[in-house]
Order: sequence, then structure tokens, then C-alpha cells
Amino acid sequence: MLRKEKPVQSQSVFGKRRFDGENPERHESQSIFDTVRAFFRIAVPFWKTRESGLAWIMLVGIVALSALSIYLAKQFNDWYKGFWDFMQAYNLDGFIGMLWLFGFLATVHVCAVVYRRYIISAMEIRWRRWLTTEYIRRYTENGTFYRLQLTDQKTDNPDQRISEDLSQFVSLTVTIVISILTDLSMLITFAIVLWGLSEAVTFPIMGYEISLPDGYLLYLAIIYAAFGTVFTFIIGRPLVLLNFRQQRYEADFRFSLVRLRENAESVAIYKGELEERKRFNSLFLDVVHNYVNLIVKTKQIGYFTLGYAQLAVIFPILISAPMYFAKIITLGSIMQINSAFGKVQDSLSTLIENFTSLAAWKAVIDRLSLFEKSIRAADSLPRIVPDKNGRDLSLEHVRVTKPDGTVLIPDLGFSLAPGRSLLIKGHSGCGKSTLLRTVAGIWPYAEGRVAFPEGARVLFLSQKPYMPLGTLKDAVCYPGSRELVTDDLFVRLLDDVGLSYLSGSLNVINQWDHVLSLGEQQRISFLRAFVNKPDVVFMDEVTSALDETNEVRLYSMLGKVLPEAVVISVGHRSTLREFHTDILDLDEEELQVKSR
Repeated sequence: MLRKEKPVQSQSVFGKRRFDGENPERHESQSIFDTVRAFFRIAVPFWKTRESGLAWIMLVGIVALSALSIYLAKQFNDWYKGFWDFMQAYNLDGFIGMLWLFGFLATVHVCAVVYRRYIISAMEIRWRRWLTTEYIRRYTENGTFYRLQLTDQKTDNPDQRISEDLSQFVSLTVTIVISILTDLSMLITFAIVLWGLSEAVTFPIMGYEISLPDGYLLYLAIIYAAFGTVFTFIIGRPLVLLNFRQQRYEADFRFSLVRLRENAESVAIYKGELEERKRFNSLFLDVVHNYVNLIVKTKQIGYFTLGYAQLAVIFPILISAPMYFAKIITLGSIMQINSAFGKVQDSLSTLIENFTSLAAWKAVIDRLSLFEKSIRAADSLPRIVPDKNGRDLSLEHVRVTKPDGTVLIPDLGFSLAPGRSLLIKGHSGCGKSTLLRTVAGIWPYAEGRVAFPEGARVLFLSQKPYMPLGTLKDAVCYPGSRELVTDDLFVRLLDDVGLSYLSGSLNVINQWDHVLSLGEQQRISFLRAFVNKPDVVFMDEVTSALDETNEVRLYSMLGKVLPEAVVISVGHRSTLREFHTDILDLDEEELQVKSR
């Protein structure tokens, strides 16, 4: 979670406290320069891959259709003058001819817009698919997701970064970039038109001679748009931080609801419903308070932008009306000026029209940038990467600490040949499970050397087994393929571990971590060892929920099914000693593996 500073409070329209937004949390939002760099770091890699070939073709198609739309806009601008001049001259044939021309131009325009939207959507999904696959790879590779939760308290809800932020990044990037490029092209095109419509002119008004220079309409459009842009930025700047916060608060609230579902039984047994409701209400208040501030700020900027847009409708008519009444220009010219001025003003007002989207875009980029930094930091952490070219499982000068630097295991070394088994003992908190994580290569606060037998397949069995979504067969075979074992062998294995009553549910999809008790799940984890047949097995209190009879049965089966495997167990029960050839007691001052 990101650190929360105490917010400035004031009374909202709902009678509750709300954020004023004047005291932004510096680490939440990056500078514009950092955001731009982060954007290119996230966006560019896809466009360098082979998969981007079709996307480049789509991009060319989008540019071509956008150019066609600009050309059609220029034709519509010319059409306005001819149409209204024919109207003013009462020319019926000309009027009908212009209607036919409008129908043709409108048909081509509709086709161009529809196909452009279609191609944009197709390009977006290709880009999002690549980005999502790449981020999932980086997040799950080499246990990064595990180290991330140990080392980084700022990156909240990685699931939202991957599922939602990447989607918003792609859609907002495509929409905003194409909008900016289109507006730039439209600006160039209609700036030329507007310049041509505003030749130097002198005309009388109310007894005075008014002289206007060449390009005066273009100058007025630029001044008008610059005024609106500056004031929009001043009024709407807090939207960036508010959008950033809103995404985080929504994700925190959703994650808390998911946590309740995942731990429903524990909460129900503890009768913790009241505490959970308090937590939900507190998190949802963050959502509401920030959203109230967001809509208040959006209302403020809405007053200005809508008023600005409404004035833009009449402004070009007001500045050209004196020339019309002075009989210098025709009604058709006014309509043409109005259209061209509107296009130039719209193009120059990109920031005003898209400010809310730009604020959301920056918030998304900042969140993804923080996520990327966290992934890189987790990847750069030193950790022991086990070698797989040894003859035995061996440790040399392994030192293990807590994240705060407290030493758990100062110096440990031993060697286990295939077929040997080690029981690790010690009081709770002495580092037994952490030692297993270190040997498995996922604990970042350790140093030394670990070697596995050459080409060894390794399996880690935990006290609370992970039960993947899917069928019971998927759960038994995890992390291997369900094709490893036939249904008949599955039935025999289930019978061997006392789970024969589940034989009819092999292909049933269910939430097995909720359906099965912890003892049943631990028996499933032994089946994983029997099915995957690893060369090295780590077992972290995998029989803690089982009675001694089942414990004896399962360890005896393990010795028969995997006679040449290296087995390392963590446990407290004295009954486990007879199933292991060696003992390591972490409570002893001199750490040494002893043969039983």
C-alpha cells in the first residue's frame, strides 16, 4: 500500500470529509518529464517486435482514413459557402446540386469514420494482448510476484495494473495520440483556409474606420484557444492526482472483498463479520470521498470548458458580422469562416477537450511506471540461484536473514545424496520455512551456494497447499499436466491416501480449497509428489493437519514411490524422525546435520 498522509479535511456536499487536493502525495504522481519517459518505456517495445507487423499496417490504414476525414472536412467547408450562397441567391438548381454533393460527402465520411474505429479497436486488442502477456511474464518469472510482496509496500494491487491499467493505457494512448495528430493536421489545413479568408480589409463601423491585417481570423483563433488552454490547465490540474487516487482506492476496496471470499470459512468461524464490515466501510469511504472531490473538480472544469465551447459557436460569427453588414462578404462566406474558425479552434483546444482523458492517462502511466520500477527492483535483489549440475543436494556457507537484517541462520552447509532425507527441527520462528525458501531460490535475503543433482526436478509442498482453479485432476497434477496419469491410476492413488470418495469428482471443476479440508488438501499434495515424481522434494509441515496414522501411511508411500529422491522436511512431531535419515536442529548452537 502507498503511505497515506493525513488529508486536509473540509465539508463536502454529502456532509462528510473530503480531500481538497492541495496537499498531493509526492510519490503518487510523477513530473511531466518522468511521465513522458515512462510512456515511451512502456509503449515502444511492442512496436519493435515481429507481432507488431500487422499493427503497423493497421496504423497506416488509420492514418490514411484520418487524412481522408481531414480532406472531407475541407470539402465540407467549401460546401458551406456554395450552399448558403445558392440559398441567398434563391438558386434552386444549385441548391439541389449541393444537396446531392452533401449526400455523397456524408456517405464517404460515415464509411471512413466507421472503418477507422474498427481498425483502431483491432489494433488496440493486439497491442493489449502483447503488453498483458509481457507483463504477466515479467511478474511471474523467477518468483518476482513473491519477492514483490516482500520488498515493496508501494505497489498496490498488481492484478489491477495488469488487468485494467494496461487496457486503459492502450485505449487512452491510441485515442489521445490519434486525436492529437488529427488535430495537428486539421490545424495546418484550416489555418491555411482561415488565412485565405482573412485578407487585410478596412471597413466603417459606427463612424470609425476599422483596419484588419492579413490573417486576423487566424490570430483571433490562436488567442482564443490559448486563453482557454491556460485556464483549463489551472483549473483542472488536481484531476491528475485525483484520478490516480481513485484507481487505487477502487482497487483496495475490490481486493478486500476478494480476500473475504478467499477466507470465508476463517472469518465465519472467528465471527469476524463486524470487523470485516468496518474495514469494507472504511475502504469504501476512501472511494466515496475521493470521488466526491473528483466530481466537484470535474464540475468546476465543466463550467469553464462548456462555456468556452458555447462561446466558440458564436464568436466567429460576431467577428465576421460587421464585414457582412458592410457588404464586404456574403452569407456563404460567414458560414465558411464559421466552419474554418471552428476547426482551427477545436484543433488548438486539444488540451481543453481532452483534459479529463489526459489526466486519467497520466495517472495510468504513473501507476504502470511504479509497477515497472517495483518489478525491476525485485528482479535486482540478490538471491541464491541453485545450480543443477551437482551430484548431490548440497549447501555451502548459506546465510539467511530476515528483511530487517536479523540473522536467522549464520552459516550452514551439508550434502545429501539421492535417497537421503533430512528433517529440519526447531522452535517456531527460528527460520525453518525460510531455509526451505532459500534453498528453493525464492528468498531474497540470503547468500551462499546451493546445488541440486544434475537435471533434478524439484517440487515444493507447503503446509497450506495451493489449489488451482479447475478440476480435481488439475489440482492433483499441479504444477504438471493433467495428462501425466490416467483416470484409473488416479482412482487407485486416491484410494491409497484415503480419498476414494473423491474418485467420482476427478473431472469436476470446483473451488477445491473451499471444498476440501486442510487435511484432505495435504493428502492431495502428497499425490502431487507421487504423480510428478520429483528428484528433490521440499515438505513444509505437510502433515500438520493429519493424524499420526495417515502421516505414517503417506511418508511410507513416499519412500516407496520415490526411493531415490532427496527429501527435506520441516516438522515438529517426533514421529517424523523414523522417516528421515538425517536431522538438522536449528535450536542447537552449532548447526550440523546428524545422521539418525
